[in-house]
Amino acid sequence: MKEGDRVLAAMSGGIDSSVMAALLHRAGFDVVGVSMQLFDKTRGGTRPETEGKCCTLDDFQDARRVAFQTGFPHYVLDLEGPFKATVIDPFVQGYLAGETPSPCIRCNQHLKFRALLDAASDLDCAFVATGHYARITRDGWGYHLLKASDPLKDQSYFLFTHDQATLARTLFPLAGFAKVEVRQLARDLDLHLAEKAESQEICFIPERYDRYIEEEGLAPARSGDGPIRHLDGRVLGTHGGTWRFTVGQRKGIGVAFAAPLFVVRVDPATDTVWVGEEDRLLETGFTVREVSWCGEAPAGSLACRVRIRSRGKEAEAVVHPLGGGRARVRFLEPQRAIAPGQAAVFYVADEVAGGGWIEPQAM
Repeated sequence: MKEGDRVLAAMSGGIDSSVMAALLHRAGFDVVGVSMQLFDKTRGGTRPETEGKCCTLDDFQDARRVAFQTGFPHYVLDLEGPFKATVIDPFVQGYLAGETPSPCIRCNQHLKFRALLDAASDLDCAFVATGHYARITRDGWGYHLLKASDPLKDQSYFLFTHDQATLARTLFPLAGFAKVEVRQLARDLDLHLAEKAESQEICFIPERYDRYIEEEGLAPARSGDGPIRHLDGRVLGTHGGTWRFTVGQRKGIGVAFAAPLFVVRVDPATDTVWVGEEDRLLETGFTVREVSWCGEAPAGSLACRVRIRSRGKEAEAVVHPLGGGRARVRFLEPQRAIAPGQAAVFYVADEVAGGGWIEPQAM
């Protein structure tokens, strides 16, 4: 990468991507700003629950204003169709299958680092740059994806689907900055959104995911309520849809019991929500599907640290490849609430080796 290279800057309209694009332009790169139109942002109107989410119409205006102020072009890329097919539909189907999906990873995988790389080629851009907090290094072997310098903002967990081809064309200009430094850079660059709040939650969900599924008419027809069963077999109550429950959930289960209860399993096949005491959430092993490796796949078992949720801590584990894009993960110590549908990401020191999607486990 050298000064003058053409770079497609993915701009959500937030502080991070705006500072990223402005820094690249200031460093002498030929920046093309692109925002992704992913879904109908007029739905939900101006309800309070839509505030604080990314990719709104106001965000597009913010991105365009930064591009105009800084001096590079800005375009909006219509990706509603691919977003629905690769993010929204799998998100809904995941919940209906008793899983807890992670749509932001799917969006990174299919949109930001596939669709945008295709768009970059069409625009003669050598690289795609985003505002993610993670690092990419290169040595004689190849490219490596590592955690960000700021552990409080590290987003490497969401990027495990990168491979050598995508890493070679991806830039993370904010890799060495802390969030407080990025906000100060926005002030130094005189960007109008320097004090803008960070976006939160899932961009296409107005309020709660279960309400979204139901209000969109995506929930299956039901002839009656299903059982909420204790792991000892007792029926403690009923529910109106398994998609309303996730592994590890405590609040909102709707049953009374002598001890606090947690959702331990969700079984749409039998329309059953299984609950138990907190210690029943502890498990040492699980399988993952759609395993991907940032570099070369290991020849045998891999001793590493594994993170099973975005805000969780890694734990010592051994990953055993099974073939067919699957692997078995065995923790050295039991871990709490291993939720099907979430990503399990494999770390060796600060480097992302790869990851996969947690499969439902047999009762």
